[in-house]
Amino acid sequence: MKKLVVTSFLVFFIALTVALFSAHKWLTFINVSFLLAQPLVIIGGLRFIYERGFFDVTIASFKRLFRSPVERYYAQDEHDDETKTQWGAPFFFAGLFVTFVTFILSYVY
Repeated sequence: MKKLVVTSFLVFFIALTVALFSAHKWLTFINVSFLLAQPLVIIGGLRFIYERGFFDVTIASFKRLFRSPVERYYAQDEHDDETKTQWGAPFFFAGLFVTFVTFILSYVY
């Protein structure tokens, strides 16, 4: 939750900084906020899907397919217990939040 709030405020701060140097401050703020939120939604969403293990079965089957017979014998009881850092969800939800706020602000404008 903390990363979501910090990321959202960072996006709004960057958009506000850019908007201060524009003639149409309000419109520029809305546009820049929206444009900064879209990479967060796309990259964060893809990372969020990957972190939840959606592709784990596919990756594991390809690893098994391309092993040599000797590697298959030695790796029968192998488990992949790598700890993954999760940064996709905060970026994804921060991007969704900023996008939702910019939709509301553009409707009000």
